[in-house]
Amino acid sequence: MVDIHCHILPMVDDGSNTIETSLAMLDAAYHDGSDAFILTPHYACEYSFDNPKEKVMTLFEEFKEIVRQEGIPVNLYPGCEFLFSSAESFKEHFDDITLMNHTRYQLMEFYFDAEEKEIIEAVDCVLNSGRIPILAHPERYECMQIADDLAEKLVHRGALLQMNKGSILGRYGEYAKDAVHHMLEKKLISFIGSDAHHIRYRTPMMSEAYDAVAHYYGRRYADRIFYENPKNLLNIQLR
Repeated sequence: MVDIHCHILPMVDDGSNTIETSLAMLDAAYHDGSDAFILTPHYACEYSFDNPKEKVMTLFEEFKEIVRQEGIPVNLYPGCEFLFSSAESFKEHFDDITLMNHTRYQLMEFYFDAEEKEIIEAVDCVLNSGRIPILAHPERYECMQIADDLAEKLVHRGALLQMNKGSILGRYGEYAKDAVHHMLEKKLISFIGSDAHHIRYRTPMMSEAYDAVAHYYGRRYADRIFYENPKNLLNIQLR
């Protein structure tokens, strides 16, 4: 499996706070069936997570070498999770956003109480800049839980949606669970992410979520969002 959203890069945000924890997370996820990860630290100056591209890439290369020396057989790719708080903030930080493995794909999140209009305008703003927006955990935003047609509107505009593995398992409550089932039923989800922050809670293991998606929506669709779509995004070969 390919995890396109995780907070495994150590000591940069509210995710892993030690190298040892990050290594344990990767090892556990590998033995659970994941062998490729886009490391996506928060880039949210509003929360003091100031992680511009130059900083992220330096830390990424250092950590990648540590993982190689430890012999954990996984593939790592750089990225970030950008908090889209306003068009002005996006333009101000445009050149410092770490895109997903140097592609045009940009992982982005919002405040959980963001309004429908804000999210639509943000998607249009990113698309107009020449980038492809991937919305992190859309099922967790209040407006997406209320407006059944919003996810479909965003996909039709050109956005891609990444669900959190914990949502289908009920880890974020019934509203998020119901919302993600609605999106999966309509085949609106393109990617999965663990959104892992630790080894003991919000973990990086995704096989249980894969089994749930395969059970409810078929193994073919599960393979598409856990393997094929992220592989195509990264242009990589999987074992």
